[in-house]
Amino acid sequence: MTQESAKQASVGLREQKKQRTLLDLCLAARRLAVEHGLDATNIDDIAKAVGVSSRTFFNYYDTKLDAVVGPVGEIGTPEARQEFIAGGPTGVLIEDLTWLHAAGFQPEDEVREGISLVTELVTAEPRVLAVFIASGARLEAATAVLLSARLGTDVAPEFASLTAGIMTTITTRAAMSLAADPNGSLAAALHAQCAMAARLFDRPDDSTRETLR
Repeated sequence: MTQESAKQASVGLREQKKQRTLLDLCLAARRLAVEHGLDATNIDDIAKAVGVSSRTFFNYYDTKLDAVVGPVGEIGTPEARQEFIAGGPTGVLIEDLTWLHAAGFQPEDEVREGISLVTELVTAEPRVLAVFIASGARLEAATAVLLSARLGTDVAPEFASLTAGIMTTITTRAAMSLAADPNGSLAAALHAQCAMAARLFDRPDDSTRETLR
């Protein structure tokens, strides 16, 4: 291994560790908030549950509510974002957006638990719902950055907002579709919802059109 490749590997490992800590803090915050209530949950407890210092916590999140919401702007994985920006993996924008979001559904058992915890928190804590709604702007901004990088030009805010809204709806529907299927795959459900949405844009041939009249 050359010195340069060793350096890149080291950087890659650091990024993976940072991503793991980011997600661990989010899951810990959600677990503690569900178990003890949001007001009784503090940053020291969240950090302790993950095995980091409170000071380290603030390298990732500003508040415990931010930790509960999680890394909204982190769509997919760093590797998946790079491939998406490069035009992959299929070249079809909506399919690649779906693939990008699905890439972040790992490990699936933790994602499932996170969704279940959020559902409980939103029901019990109106403040959590309010913060999730407010975080929509961050998701739109992250989506705009990815789309602009892929298309090579700044996209209109309206396009970024519409795209983020569509992907949020598809992701939500995918999670809901698994309520009665604890062994189902979130990634597969996401792709299924995308395919279902794509049917809205089908152009029926003449024979089909006749039957629709």
